[in-house]
Amino acid sequence: MEYFELSETPFFRKLSVLQVPYLATPIEIARRMLALAEAKPGELVVDLGCGDGRILIIAAEEYGCRCIGVEIDRKLADLARKNVKKRKLNHLVKILTRNLMNFDISQADIITLYLTPIILEKISRKLERELKKGARVVSHDYQIPGWTYLIKEEIPTHGYHVHKIYLYRK
Repeated sequence: MEYFELSETPFFRKLSVLQVPYLATPIEIARRMLALAEAKPGELVVDLGCGDGRILIIAAEEYGCRCIGVEIDRKLADLARKNVKKRKLNHLVKILTRNLMNFDISQADIITLYLTPIILEKISRKLERELKKGARVVSHDYQIPGWTYLIKEEIPTHGYHVHKIYLYRK
């Protein structure tokens, strides 16, 4: 079963002068990220750089979480909205077209990330400053510079890539 409509053209998120390529988190990795974060019904999951919305859709459908996706690329944000609407999750998932650096994350219970090390370095100060005590942060493939993870999991896939998941708690 195909969960999401995907685009055949590559997307690039623009964060200030940086361009960040969009790579979708595989479904099984997204599920594991939410499991490691111990997502619970009613919690607020914020996906910074949400792409097609898949992590948020899984959080809403499988965990009953309220969700906000922040995506700077208008085409990706529109695609995420389309995927949310197709799954009839508009009551739980909201997609915003914004720069993640300007979005208030203080109410988030869980933050999910699949960002480059350069962006993670920039956002680490924001996370430290704004996150409430007890909030969990789950990062796909890259560590947050200066933070100590609680859990690191490595998940081999087909081919050469080994996905890494890092769990942090504020």
